[in-house]
Amino acid sequence: MIVKTSRFGDKVVPDESLLVFPEGVIGFREATRFVMFECSDDGIFKWLQSCDRPELAFVICEANIIVPSYEIVIGEKESQLLKLKDPGDAVVCLILVIPRNPAEATANLLGPLVMNTETRLGIQVVVVNPQYSTRYRLFKDPGREAGEPSPGGEEAGHAGA
Repeated sequence: MIVKTSRFGDKVVPDESLLVFPEGVIGFREATRFVMFECSDDGIFKWLQSCDRPELAFVICEANIIVPSYEIVIGEKESQLLKLKDPGDAVVCLILVIPRNPAEATANLLGPLVMNTETRLGIQVVVVNPQYSTRYRLFKDPGREAGEPSPGGEEAGHAGA
């Protein structure tokens, strides 16, 4: 299949690489079909590119790489939507915001993406946990610990959005 993107031009991807988010993602409910592209040489960061909206792409990373102790509860409804039979088939990723100064990059811990590697189905869940933030700092700044929210409110948009 050919995926049209505003950042990478037309990309040819195998049909089996398609990820379907039946409910879309928050703010983009109509965007239900996505593919992933490598974003870094080490494979840690990936682009989650919409097949429905060429301009829509998110930088994502597996949650346990950013926050090793990160835990969410996958409820029965979510398991059914994902057709998840084995919890080991679930991959939890975080959407990152990469501002002009990459040292100020943040991750959204309250809206992770959960994907079933077997069925290629995904959902975005809303996490209610006062210890988590939508602006979890990836890098430590002098005078601020990694993981603290960035100053000045929400970042302007998602990375790639």
